[in-house]
Amino acid sequence: MVNKVAVIGSGTMGHGIAEIVAISGYQVYLSDVSSEILDSAIKKIKWSLEKLHEKGQIKESVDNVLSRIKTVVGLTEEINDADMAIEAVPERIDLKKQVFLKLEELLPKDAILATNTSSLPITEISEGLRNKGRIIGTHFFNPPVIMQLVEIIRGNYTTDEVVKETRNFIIKLNKKPIMVNKDVPGFVVNRILLRIITTCCMLVEKGITDYKTIDATARYKLGFPMGVFELVDYTGVDVNYYVSSAMIERGFKAYYCKTLEEMTKRNELGVKSGKGFYEYPSKKYVKVSLPEELGSKLDPLYIISPAINEAYWMVRNGVASEEDIDIGVKLGLNFPKGITDYLKEMGRDKVIKALDYLYRISGGREEYSPSF
Repeated sequence: MVNKVAVIGSGTMGHGIAEIVAISGYQVYLSDVSSEILDSAIKKIKWSLEKLHEKGQIKESVDNVLSRIKTVVGLTEEINDADMAIEAVPERIDLKKQVFLKLEELLPKDAILATNTSSLPITEISEGLRNKGRIIGTHFFNPPVIMQLVEIIRGNYTTDEVVKETRNFIIKLNKKPIMVNKDVPGFVVNRILLRIITTCCMLVEKGITDYKTIDATARYKLGFPMGVFELVDYTGVDVNYYVSSAMIERGFKAYYCKTLEEMTKRNELGVKSGKGFYEYPSKKYVKVSLPEELGSKLDPLYIISPAINEAYWMVRNGVASEEDIDIGVKLGLNFPKGITDYLKEMGRDKVIKALDYLYRISGGREEYSPSF
């Protein structure tokens, strides 16, 4: 049973995770490499808690919640009574492995070791550990205080008991867990998102359409909250380039988007650099203006059918259930409906016809062969 939780890394994800764990009544150790970084994290947590308290979203006083968070510089004996550790350090597999080797030394033998990676393989992270069975993925979405979804990823060695305990813990945080039963690149949500992004990139690079038409179609015909390339700008062109490259390297079969690589090299990174597919003069996100009539120039099936196909590949291969995939895209990507709803609405025959077209223009890429 989990009572004390060590959160390793106090950046955007780490301090957000520490905050929700403390709100839920757990004692938290928040660890990072310096007291200055930790002081900054505590200030951000305090600010967030004050906002939540003002809105009536937490009843307990800010000071009470903060009293449950103890900052720790480095990985020391101070955290050795934690029942669970959640690692939230930068997305470098070598760094994550180092953290877990140290945690294995410090924590009790039955402590759960969770990683908040968004795409790195859980099994690979567990290599070198004596007890690989207690490593599990807990992928929180950004910002963790607001986003309800958490992907729970089972590595090749993760035990049933660790899965059960972790799921119960996530539910106690008032989050909605979905199970990823196989350690595939991108898990569920990023896998579907990258399938959409790489396909849309292919359509542009092959001269079938342009990025504004794709974004208008996604927004006005499919009900996406943002256009596909608008979302890439928002999350970071470089982030999408590195994540998609890492996934392809680890076996995710997808079209390689040369545009993302070239834009990353030119430092056209989206919102944070002021220019990506669109321009952001203040380096702050402003909703992109897209003429609605552009949305009628492209069949929306070319955008959504690869996502439907990917979802059913995951169902067929035991990665995740239809229900969990639907929850994942609605809560993780803010889709207005689930993948199964899009399939019912569009019709199986039309989806297969769109996949056949994508198969032909891609030169026979197997990810466009129907999975259902």
